[in-house]
Amino acid sequence: MTKVLHLTTHVNVGGITSYIRLLTKEMRGLGYQFYVASSGGNQRETIEKSGVYCKRFNIKTKSELSPKLYFAILPLVRFVKREKIDMMHAHTRVTQVLAWWIRLFTGIPYVSTCHGFYKHRLGRKLFPAWGNHVIAISGPVEDMLKEKFDVPGNRASTIFNAVDIDDLNARYQQKNPITIRNELNIEPNAPVVGIIARVVVDKGHEYFLRAVNKLSTGQFPNIIVLIVGEGPNLTKIENLVDGLAMQNKVRFLGSLHDVTYALSVMDIFVLPAIWREGFGLSIIEAMAVKKPAIVTNIWALNALIEDRVNGILVPPKDEHALAEAITELLTNNSLYQTLSENGFAMVKERFSIPIMAANMSKLYQEVLRTINSKNGLLSRLFN
Repeated sequence: MTKVLHLTTHVNVGGITSYIRLLTKEMRGLGYQFYVASSGGNQRETIEKSGVYCKRFNIKTKSELSPKLYFAILPLVRFVKREKIDMMHAHTRVTQVLAWWIRLFTGIPYVSTCHGFYKHRLGRKLFPAWGNHVIAISGPVEDMLKEKFDVPGNRASTIFNAVDIDDLNARYQQKNPITIRNELNIEPNAPVVGIIARVVVDKGHEYFLRAVNKLSTGQFPNIIVLIVGEGPNLTKIENLVDGLAMQNKVRFLGSLHDVTYALSVMDIFVLPAIWREGFGLSIIEAMAVKKPAIVTNIWALNALIEDRVNGILVPPKDEHALAEAITELLTNNSLYQTLSENGFAMVKERFSIPIMAANMSKLYQEVLRTINSKNGLLSRLFN
């Protein structure tokens, strides 16, 4: 049994937490025992229900220089030794640095997952702390690691994120769209378009709202927008809604524990990001329940979407093109069905949990074999 410790700053709702939960759940059947070290969070109980032991440490910080980080090193070293952990898997910059220190004192290897794009800050240049191997969640992220951060080609590889398609669809089927429409005060025949993303400038909420505003004053007067997520730009977006007099057109749902609540009444999923994306997990989740997606033609997203084959690509910051794409999907049933079916087929083929788990297991074992081989060589040299 290989024991793996996942390190993350928290286990609240979010992409990293979902990644850890799905991966550990699937890989337990492949001969692994998993532990999660974090500052805790609202998903801890969910993770533990799948047989993963969660241990709380005071490491909730965004700074690699925070005293919290260094006060946690000794307790974590003790924990790693006591539980006889074989390797670590870090998910944030802070926990990559933490894993580096733990490896220094224990010799236990670690890998890290790069969940998005990083800025080329001095700290990362002087103290990379990538670990024994770096996992990129998409091809563009792997390219960034090699080109911008000089990570050697043999120490970085792509393992796509995945979704639990069966679980997602089971939850989706349990939802009653009529009931949810009533709860959200949405008319039975009103078209619903939505976004599931952190409310930050880079996600392009502003252009989405302006596009829908064009439609609501024209061909689709009863159209409704669902905004799922929270973030630092939320107040600005709420003010924009007021400024566009769209208060009765927009439903702010906050962060949902179960995104199928929103997806069950959503006709079209939209992600109008204006800057490069690391992966686009919410797009995959929407496609997994056969919702057609409209996304911007930017790095990583255009690696998921083939225009007018399994989704629609539009230029970033182009509210007119976005409005036209929404209009076409709402009026062209044949295209709607084609994109829905092709999107689902693509997700099933490329982004299933068993595929992700098998690739991760292969990587873990390669890292452990490399470490054991080096240790064996050193032992033979000095004995």
